[in-house]
Amino acid sequence: MRNRVVVYACCAALAFLGLVSPLAAETGDKQLRFGLLYSSPTDDFTDGDLTTELDSALGFLVGFEFHVTDMIGIEPTLSSTSFDLSVTGPFPTGTGDTDLMALTVNVNFHFPRDSGLDLFVGPAVGYAFWDDINQDDFADAEPTDDEFLFGINGGLDLPLGESDWSFNAGLSYLFLDLTAEGSSESIGVSPFQLRVGVTYNF
Repeated sequence: MRNRVVVYACCAALAFLGLVSPLAAETGDKQLRFGLLYSSPTDDFTDGDLTTELDSALGFLVGFEFHVTDMIGIEPTLSSTSFDLSVTGPFPTGTGDTDLMALTVNVNFHFPRDSGLDLFVGPAVGYAFWDDINQDDFADAEPTDDEFLFGINGGLDLPLGESDWSFNAGLSYLFLDLTAEGSSESIGVSPFQLRVGVTYNF
């Protein structure tokens, strides 16, 4: 899909930089996280009696974190989510869909516990690559603009026994809109995102 090759290349480059960075911590201070993502938009666009919004959706993500100190990590993350779109009002409801590929970089501040539980929180910045909006009542897709995004990210890693694997869960909030190409109006998205998955520590 549009721009995905660029996104994958950027993510791979960031991960490679993390592996070779002279600031990276010793072995055992890098994590590969992947899992499922539940994205729930909190905003919309209202024009008169019509409201356009994105529905909650499932997606997936993968991230690579390298520690620059024992308590601070940098985590490039790539996520993909497919949203249904609805238009509601006094007339019959319109529907459609669009996909979001987001490349974010989280700065994680870690607060480890003696039990091995690792809590972290920090800011996130990135770029949202939106696909075209496909509306069921229109033959032609509507092009969209890509957007910068920012937000806050938090999570935890819970070790699974003595292995290198951990259970991972987290919550983030992103400031993000969806804008049709050339339009001055945006559909508010700004989702809460809940994620669950696993972490490999190395």
